[in-house]
Amino acid sequence: MRKIISQLLYLLLFWMLVFFLGRLSFYLCVTPLLSDVSITILFQSFYKGLRLDLSTAGYFLSVPSVLLIFFLIFKKKLFLYFIDFINYLLIIVYTLTVVGEACLYREWKSKLSMQALQHFMHPSEVFKTTSWGLTVLFFGLSLLLIAMFVVFYNKKIKFSKQSFELKNTILKQLSYTLIFVVSIFAVLIIFIRGGLQAIPIQNSDAYFCNKPIVNDVAVNPFWNIMYSISDYFQLSQENPFKDFEQTQADRMVRDLYSVEKDSTEVFLTTNRPNIVFIIMESWSAYVIKSFGGDNFAPFIDSLSNEGVLFSKLYPPAYVSDQGIPSILSGYPSVSRISIVNQISKSTKIPCINQDLKKYGYQSAFVFGGDLNYGNIKSYIFNKEFDIVKEEKDFDGSIERGKLGIQDEYMAKEYLSFLNKAQQPFLYAWFTLSSHMPYDYVGEKSKLVNHKENDYINSISYCDAVFKNVMNAAKKEQWYKNTLFVIVADHSHATHKDFSVYDSEYHRIPLLFFGDVIKPEYKGKKIDKVLSQMDIPATLLNQLGLSNEAKQYVWSKNMFNPYTKSFAYYCSFAGGGMVTTDGSVGYQHGLDGLVIDSTNENKKLSDSLWRLGKAFQQSVYEDYRLK
Repeated sequence: MRKIISQLLYLLLFWMLVFFLGRLSFYLCVTPLLSDVSITILFQSFYKGLRLDLSTAGYFLSVPSVLLIFFLIFKKKLFLYFIDFINYLLIIVYTLTVVGEACLYREWKSKLSMQALQHFMHPSEVFKTTSWGLTVLFFGLSLLLIAMFVVFYNKKIKFSKQSFELKNTILKQLSYTLIFVVSIFAVLIIFIRGGLQAIPIQNSDAYFCNKPIVNDVAVNPFWNIMYSISDYFQLSQENPFKDFEQTQADRMVRDLYSVEKDSTEVFLTTNRPNIVFIIMESWSAYVIKSFGGDNFAPFIDSLSNEGVLFSKLYPPAYVSDQGIPSILSGYPSVSRISIVNQISKSTKIPCINQDLKKYGYQSAFVFGGDLNYGNIKSYIFNKEFDIVKEEKDFDGSIERGKLGIQDEYMAKEYLSFLNKAQQPFLYAWFTLSSHMPYDYVGEKSKLVNHKENDYINSISYCDAVFKNVMNAAKKEQWYKNTLFVIVADHSHATHKDFSVYDSEYHRIPLLFFGDVIKPEYKGKKIDKVLSQMDIPATLLNQLGLSNEAKQYVWSKNMFNPYTKSFAYYCSFAGGGMVTTDGSVGYQHGLDGLVIDSTNENKKLSDSLWRLGKAFQQSVYEDYRLK
């Protein structure tokens, strides 16, 4: 038994060596793309990729472990030959994956994905469009590595040439086998899920810098392609929201975004302000008095008198990993998809901080929790934020809750970053404490006689935090040249008990605030129906960057008086459309509306229903084809 365990350990080390050499080979293949990458960061990628490598090795060792169990039970060497066959097969598949990805990266600057694999359904076309140099590199390097790995495996690892003597009694052998089964699968499960943490390992666990190529190399190519294939089939090859001919759906959506005139009301006193995002976790508009809710956030309510308030703003999102790219990239979502979970797709959408880089803006994204949640970390790093900080990057002595560092402590850290920032800057703080389990320190009052009382208390807690950080910020030199963008990532159930299909469930606060706002706009309330996605195009137009704003095709300029008044929203099982005239909400697959607030105007409700369905179809098709 000891010899069998030793052999499995040797096999584990063999795969780790293969992964190391595969990563090294990748770098050698893409050397021309590494001109702005330091050698230190290159070396870090080997270390940062270890957990995903171990997860991949866990999968690779699973079948050999099962075959070893059969060998222990039946004592047939045939099972050892099967182990060797499986390992030879994995050597070939892994090598083709890593070399194919290196060749692909030189052309597409993208990791191998299901989208790329689809091209190999027509291999003749692939090789027609590939240079001879890349073709020779692919076959030559693949054969070299496969031969090298197989020779090493045969000399040092090969199971069928090992002698595993099993001389124990039947009872003792069964006991040893049972112990082996329990132990080996416990270890493999830990390897596969990346540890004992709450969130299983994701490809963003290997991300650590704002150099996309280095992050991509750190992600084990075999793990990545298996994830991509699984995700692809889970989300379906076809558009599940096919209610119209695609050209008709796209035309209906284009009409929504068409404007008579490209015009902008400018509410800023400068075209190069600092921009500070405070992205509030799970805030509903119904917790702030000035937004039509109750007075649970008196400080944010007071800011409304000095800023620009948007009273009818709706996110397309219902979870954070949809909300963040909506705010920063103006990209929509539909039920059960988030573009940040598909790195090959999320790299293709714009982001406001990238557009501002060429105008000298420094950028940062700060969060007190784990950015691996929803794969947000990969999106943030790929969008080239200069500074990315999450819970693990802060001093261990800072008080934490189950999700991470509470907002009162993170506010101080965020303010410290702002005080050190090089102007102009775009800094974003994603808050945490208004997310379950609301375990911040302090007494929770009976603010409402409702099951959401803890949530409402968390709003009041966060509001007090914002008051402290704003009062401190006012004393700093950078404050006078700063626009604050205070917005929720998505909404939340409240004491109002709206249906999740109701637009009012989804309505969120958005407030522009700061000394850079013209006096005549301070205290202005905008009642036009708008979308969270409209933030990037609006800000870029305010900065006089209309050309950059045109990249954000799903984002409209809130300060163009000709912009149409509408917003799309979605939930896990449905969607809806809001306009000035009313709103509708529907459930996928249900032949009828769940919510109709058009005062029984059948013509209007049918029109909004059609627009909502066309919008989700068009969004999904755009997502699917990226």
